[in-house]
Parts: sequence; structure tokens; C-alpha cells
Amino acid sequence: MEQEKKLNILIADDEEGLRFSLASILEIEGHTVKTAENGIKALSLVKNSDFDIAFFDIRMPEMNGVETFKEIKKIDTCIIVVMMTAYAMNDLVRESIKEGAFACISKPFEIDDILDTVKEISAKPAALIISSDSETISFLMSNLRQSGFIAINEANADKALRFIERRRPVQIFIDDFPSDYPGFAEKIKTAAGDANIVIIGNHGLQIKGAKFINKPVTKNVIAGFLKPTGKGKVAIVSPDTLSSNNLKLSIIAKGYDVMYFSSMDNFLKYTDLNIFDVVISETGVNSEFESLRKRAEAGDITGKLIIIVDYENPLASALNDKKIKFLQKSFETSELFKIMEE
Repeated sequence: MEQEKKLNILIADDEEGLRFSLASILEIEGHTVKTAENGIKALSLVKNSDFDIAFFDIRMPEMNGVETFKEIKKIDTCIIVVMMTAYAMNDLVRESIKEGAFACISKPFEIDDILDTVKEISAKPAALIISSDSETISFLMSNLRQSGFIAINEANADKALRFIERRRPVQIFIDDFPSDYPGFAEKIKTAAGDANIVIIGNHGLQIKGAKFINKPVTKNVIAGFLKPTGKGKVAIVSPDTLSSNNLKLSIIAKGYDVMYFSSMDNFLKYTDLNIFDVVISETGVNSEFESLRKRAEAGDITGKLIIIVDYENPLASALNDKKIKFLQKSFETSELFKIMEE
């Protein structure tokens, strides 16, 4: 993917050398970078600057990365946050993803991991939801992200306008109309340019060229607005969040849209399994594979299955007998792409 925008980036990490090296490389790429040695300094910077991306070390003194993320969300919901960690802090990793972190990168990382993440965020189309209705927000965020968008919700009119000016979203959904904000419709239309504007509900807001839909919003109603990006959709199913993130970045760099599931149960509960062109599952037990295979035989999963197993896992023999594609750890990503593109 080609980098489309130059971004304002914040790096918060207590390692001075890492802050300096990351900032230097990102500045060479044309981005504007500020650094902070802890979460408190990061919060101060966010209050006085508009950032597009923030990289937070999970383990920092005084205030860890997840606590910093939660506080920053109260100030600016439009920042895309990426966590970094050198420790097996799975609870904090899971919490950061639950809070809406874009990714978590494990240390030590290659600088290409950071550059690929920045390029992905820069190149993905952005979508903005202006709403305070938790049900509408959850529904739209989920569907927008599944369709390959960077999705942001912001109920504050001023902050929403700043995000439109910064990221130029291609989709804008307006659920709440700030009636006490003079000239809101005109300012939105001017800032949005050629963006597709969708007004949800009947609250009197009129914007020339906007489309109107009623509540409750359903997937069928908004399907025409959510055009998938990339050359195919890939599901990664693995309990290992950190290693899966690196795999996810490699696949995204090839132009695919990727969704991550932390368990087989979570994946099989997903409503539209047949949207995935490829399903990559890291499984160590036969029961999980059998659950996956049965859903594929039932026609619920139509994409290609690729199973990842430990080198000495006896499941490999069964997969080989059934002529199911599999890879044994540790494999080269080139081997994976060869199977994906066969």
C-alpha cells in the first residue's frame, strides 16, 4: 500500500533511545513527531496538539499505556492508538484492544513493523460517526471496520469538524444534530468536500447531497455505503495476540483486509463467516479444527482454510491425510502467501 498522507504522530515510551530512533525515522518519512517519556507528558501534549497516531508503550512509570489511552480518549477520540510491549502482559494487551487500540506491536520489533502500521493507517479510508447513541455507534463501528475503514466516533461538533479537516473521511454518518451549534450543516458540508454524508433519523438536519436513512440502522440499509477495500478479506484466529499482530501487518501490506479473532469460539460466533476469502487458524487441538471443518462442510465458511500448527503437533498428519493446507511453525510468510494465492 502506498502512503497517502503525512501524519502528526506521538510516541510515548520511557526508553529514550527508542523514542529518538523512532522519531528520527518517521520524520525522515515526512511525518511530524513529538515524544513523551511517560503517560502524563503524553496527556499534556494531546491537550495542546492534534495527533493522528499515538504509539504508547504499555509499561511506563506513573501511568501505563492503557491508562494513558483511556485518559486520552476523554480528550480526543480521533487519535488512532497503537500499543507497544516487550513483556507478556496479555491482560493489558487484551484491555487495550477492547478499548479500541488499532494494534499491539511486540518488542523488539523491526522498524518496518512501525512503518507498515503507519502506512496502513495513512492509506485506509476514514469514516466518521457523529453520535452519542451507543447502540448505533457499536453497529456502525463494527461494520465500517469490517469493510476496511478506519472508523472514528466523535459526538463533539468542533472535534468532529477538526477530524474531517485532518483526515478527509470518505464516509460521514450523522446521528446526533447539535442544534445549538450555529451553521453546523454548512460547516460540515464545506469541510466534507466529496465525502458521502448519511443522516440517520428525522431531526431536521438538511445538508445538500446527503442521504437519509431511518433508525434502526441495519446492515442491509447501509450495505451500499460500505464498499470493502483491498483485494480480499482474511480472518486470523489465534490466542497469541502479539505474534498475530505481526502476521496481520504482513498480510495487510500485501493489500488484504484483515480481521483478528482471539479464539475459535469468537470466530465461529461471527455472523458472516462467508465474507472471508481466507481463514488462517492457529490451533493446537483437534476439537477446534473439527469445529472449523464442520462449519466449512456446512457451507458457512466458503474461504480457503489454512491451519498453523506447532512443528511436532500430531494434527499435522491428519491435515495432510485430509489434504487441508497447513503450515508448521516457524514458517516464512512467503510460504503463507504462496498458499493464499494458489
